[in-house]
Amino acid sequence: MPVEHPKNPPVLPETSLCSTYYQVTEHTDFAGTSEILGKKRFEDWLFSANYTEDAEKLASCALRFEHWQCENGHDFYFRKYCGREYCPICGAKDSYYHNRRVMRAAEHFIWAVTWGNLTFTMPKEISERRLSKEQLRQLQKLAWEVTERILKVEGASVTVHLLGEKSEGLHVHFEVLFMRIGCFNRGLIPAPRLKAVKKVWALLLNKEFGLSLKTTDVRYSFAATHPKKWHKLSYIHRPICTEEKMLALPDEDKKYILSLKGYHRTRYFGQLANNKVKEFLKKHWAPIKLRETPLIEKRICPMCKTKMFYQDTVFADEIPKSQVVMYNNDIWMDRAVGAFLLLQKFEEG
Repeated sequence: MPVEHPKNPPVLPETSLCSTYYQVTEHTDFAGTSEILGKKRFEDWLFSANYTEDAEKLASCALRFEHWQCENGHDFYFRKYCGREYCPICGAKDSYYHNRRVMRAAEHFIWAVTWGNLTFTMPKEISERRLSKEQLRQLQKLAWEVTERILKVEGASVTVHLLGEKSEGLHVHFEVLFMRIGCFNRGLIPAPRLKAVKKVWALLLNKEFGLSLKTTDVRYSFAATHPKKWHKLSYIHRPICTEEKMLALPDEDKKYILSLKGYHRTRYFGQLANNKVKEFLKKHWAPIKLRETPLIEKRICPMCKTKMFYQDTVFADEIPKSQVVMYNNDIWMDRAVGAFLLLQKFEEG
């Protein structure tokens, strides 16, 4: 049976979904597969190391669709992604998951004029200890506390990176992103404050790991233009443990990263925490609101307002194209629902 190897789809703005689904083209064949290029695949290592479930997820990623149906018989088809960062599809730059992470972060920060970014690094000897989920969570919290205490910021996101840019083994560091409110586009931090950040971070690492560091490597940058802001979001939330990097790691490091499944790379603190962020955004810029997930993505029929129920899983060429239309590159919907959404869009516009 022929199968479809899609390219990485873009994440479409929610406001444009209903008006553009007729114009979206299907994925073309994925020409750059590892098999064609003769490269090693992480999927093969997973099979050999008895990570059978993960290997099978990679092998079938984006090739099949889940068929769902609402109570009134409207059909929907949702593309199945594995969501694993070491997948050559999900872990690629500008993949669906990469863009989704960027857009979610943008909802928290895009309103602010100037952003600050601290990169908290750690000695290699700490990275090589293969820190547990709890230790990583504690270090994320400590990075936030240092930033809050010394720079007096109201909220921040803290994203953990397990690997560096080069294939140098484990290199754990934390990217702290925050708003520079009231600095009038001037994102510079006085040298004494940055020095204090480095010193306090060293003291906390000494306490946590029994070290005797006098200072640490903490880097700072800021963004005050839209191109720089989007670049920073894309960089911070880029795929880290990609297929290529995973293949270059020793087996024990591969197994360690696989053991962190379910760990949240990005956490929000202070006024950006989930239970405070909505009120915080209202305080600083009333028109902004967090993205509301469309009904269809919640598995609720946007026409009937009834729940959908899973039916089965099919390959792309098994979707009855004469009975459905594209909502976006990853969702097909009943033609009646498509007509309803299009009419609704025209009435609103």
